[in-house]
Amino acid sequence: MNQLVRMSQIGDAETIKEPSADLRVPFAQSGAFVCKFIIGEPNDRAVCCGAPVADGKSWCAFHRRIVFEPARPGRLR
Repeated sequence: MNQLVRMSQIGDAETIKEPSADLRVPFAQSGAFVCKFIIGEPNDRAVCCGAPVADGKSWCAFHRRIVFEPARPGRLR
């Protein structure tokens, strides 16, 4: 699904700060509504971001901008 992104939103994404390392939790112990972005190597002892995610997404705003490339006007996927 294509999503329209305003250029002002792209600029805002760059100002989002990385979540604190104090929030990190082992992936196996991460619950609902926390960022599941894996920090480091994905192995049996994987650690995820753990930042709160209020909107039910899999990643916090900081990691979501890493995982997804913003759509550019005129670009078809």
